[in-house]
Amino acid sequence: MNPSGGWESVELVVPSSLEYLSLVNAVAEEISERLGIEREVRDAIGSSVIEACTNAIEHGNKNDRKKSVRIRFRSNSERLEIEVSDQGKGFDPDSIADPRDPANLMRERGRGIFILRTFMDEVRFAIEPSRGTTVTMSKKLGPALPKEG
Repeated sequence: MNPSGGWESVELVVPSSLEYLSLVNAVAEEISERLGIEREVRDAIGSSVIEACTNAIEHGNKNDRKKSVRIRFRSNSERLEIEVSDQGKGFDPDSIADPRDPANLMRERGRGIFILRTFMDEVRFAIEPSRGTTVTMSKKLGPALPKEG
């Protein structure tokens, strides 16, 4: 996006509705492609963004369409950072059960944070009960790949 090494930013604000996930995924895909990120890593980034947005919509904003989810992509030549913010009451990320624990293996839910931490290089949570939760995920970028096509 910006070969000079400075940060570029793209921000998207969507209502708390799962129907907007395809739009968010398309933006994540386009940004990753412009950065020259290889397919496997692009897919991991897309899965992480979708998971974080799903959590923001369902758990943070409780599917309240009057509340919004803000997604901010920041990139430079070395790093892609993605912030996903909701307007919920917050939560304790350390209280989430480990999905690898045998007691949790058959649960249908509870893998989101694990997915984020597996696919991204760094994941941080900022919880402000009066304002919501922001998850910041980052991925280190390697040398730019030549454009396909």
